[in-house]
Amino acid sequence: TARLRMDYFAIVTISLGEIVRVLLMGEPLLRAGSWGSSIGISRYKLPLQDWWFCGGGEHLSEAGVLLSSDECRDVVGIGSPAEKLGRSDIPVLDQSGEIVSNEFLYEATWYSMELGQPAPYMMVLAIIGVVSLIMIWWLLETLLKSPWGRILRSIREDEEVAQHHGHDVLTHKAASLALGAAIAAFAGALWAWKLTGFQPSFMAPAKSTFLVWAAFIVGGAANNKGMVVGAFIIVLMEFVFNVLVAGQGSSDLPLHETAAKIDQLFEWLVTGSDLWFWPHVSPTETFLLLAALGLLINKSALVEMGISGAAVFMVTYLLMGERSIDESFIGGSILANMAYVKVFLIGCLILFSLKYNAKGILPEVPVRPPRPMEGDEG
Repeated sequence: TARLRMDYFAIVTISLGEIVRVLLMGEPLLRAGSWGSSIGISRYKLPLQDWWFCGGGEHLSEAGVLLSSDECRDVVGIGSPAEKLGRSDIPVLDQSGEIVSNEFLYEATWYSMELGQPAPYMMVLAIIGVVSLIMIWWLLETLLKSPWGRILRSIREDEEVAQHHGHDVLTHKAASLALGAAIAAFAGALWAWKLTGFQPSFMAPAKSTFLVWAAFIVGGAANNKGMVVGAFIIVLMEFVFNVLVAGQGSSDLPLHETAAKIDQLFEWLVTGSDLWFWPHVSPTETFLLLAALGLLINKSALVEMGISGAAVFMVTYLLMGERSIDESFIGGSILANMAYVKVFLIGCLILFSLKYNAKGILPEVPVRPPRPMEGDEG
């Protein structure tokens, strides 16, 4: 794999990671026992939880028992970071329930988020994540502007030229891969901290590895800003599809109509039923019309897409019948699995990005190091 470049190197790296994950899932020692006693970390105490809700000191109850983090959460005026960040003003009330002016049982800090209660524990992880992002950003920007970063760029552009200049290509590749693996391991530790547990299935391609690669392609290669933008787009899409999954089950939830239209589109692809905007036309006929449109406007890409799509659906209709549909969708309800719809749309987004903007949303801007002025030492 040392001779592979760019996307191909990423594909092979992800594939090797998937091989390791599948092998670990088949290990009996990792599959034996219950979640809490065998492979989970949920039985361990969460880091910084006592400090977050109880503050730096020890607090005792009236019976002289040390308060737990859950008990500290309800104590007013304990002075914990969670209270300072989240609790609002609590005025003093008289016997009739009226507010006593200018007297507070607890007075919120200037940086309080006014949540009306102590800030949740996940706020600790959010703060650590933001601080870590800033520090890693600074580290990578510093490294990219250093001579080592310029060597990596030269290796990326042309390995043979870099090797002719005396640079050890394999060593520099291994060092950059080790740096990326260390950052990924740190992110994985934060992720396991958030989930309070860990299983090999959490690293499934549809949930993690494929999405990271998609963010890299969509945002822009060799560009930290583009990577952040791409990650934001992918995470936002993940959130929307989680809402769509919930919306499939209830008409009272947001995006229920959107989920229903996605299900109707999926049913049209499977059975050829009518669409709300495209009645009495099957998928095969739609692709044939697309091919005809390509011939009319002399677009070979549309012709190829139309003929390929029509051929796929014609073969599918010939080989599969109603029995295949009945066995695949038990109960007669043909509903789309939003996880696969998400992967499909992300794949389309990747193809669109590679075809029309191969360098991503924020492409790399080449920057030359400043030339030394005359008289400068070194």
